[in-house]
Amino acid sequence: MVSKLEAAMEGLIKVFHTYSSKEGDKYKLSKAELKSLLQGELSDFL
Repeated sequence: MVSKLEAAMEGLIKVFHTYSSKEGDKYKLSKAELKSLLQGELSDFL
């Protein structure tokens, strides 16, 4: 059984890889990828 924390971390990692795989290195976010992630996933906080 997966804990709530493990499920949350898995979700964060999946979202990160969704945005980081758009350009170059899939293990790093470019400034454009970070901007896209924040606008797409955290628009209610911005």
